[in-house]
Amino acid sequence: MSAQTILVPVQFPDPEPFPSTFVDAFSSCRVVLLGLDEEADSLDEDERHRREIEAYHTLYNLAAQFVRRGETADVEYVIGEDAHDAWTRVAEERDVDALLVPKPLTTLARILVPVRDEKFAGPIADFLSGLNQDVLVHTTLFYAAESEEDVEAGEELLDGVREQLVEAGYPELRTDTEVVVGDDAPFEIGKAASGYDLLVMGETQDPSFERVFGKTYDSIAEETDHPIVVVRE
Repeated sequence: MSAQTILVPVQFPDPEPFPSTFVDAFSSCRVVLLGLDEEADSLDEDERHRREIEAYHTLYNLAAQFVRRGETADVEYVIGEDAHDAWTRVAEERDVDALLVPKPLTTLARILVPVRDEKFAGPIADFLSGLNQDVLVHTTLFYAAESEEDVEAGEELLDGVREQLVEAGYPELRTDTEVVVGDDAPFEIGKAASGYDLLVMGETQDPSFERVFGKTYDSIAEETDHPIVVVRE
């Protein structure tokens, strides 16, 4: 299987450094670092040029962290109004496998993986199996069932994803499944996210959602401060 590609937004003018565990976890992925600076075009030409030079210097230094550990890393820088939604647009243009929703990054050891839509089971399993397993301490596959009647289907879905992961070499003893019942899936996912460092989920999670980046993760992001990796179909 070829390396997965993930787009990672970097917010300027004060980008946060990447934790070493985050870089290590994605060292087997191709990374696209997208610098976003909504304020830069309000500056005069000289100051804007200086800021752009500094931004590219920062982006290339960040990219070097990934390159030293394994795969390739590209950089791109967008300013002004275009920066507001550039991360979803660039994700489409570059056809990346996954997109990181900007949230504060601290460390990366425990992953919660909400799975709702069966069509994303394969892409999610492919993405997870491409991560550096030495960094990950534990992974929980999670399903929020709308009713008790939906529990069995959720268990079967998660068991299928877990089987795919184990067959791909994912550590079986460090991977479990959890099904809860609740009529507000984003709330249940947000509640379950406590104690985890990162969420990995499909692009829409539910056929009833419009197939546009953000419709599902927006709701879940309101329930948690953890970063979210959105895996594309």
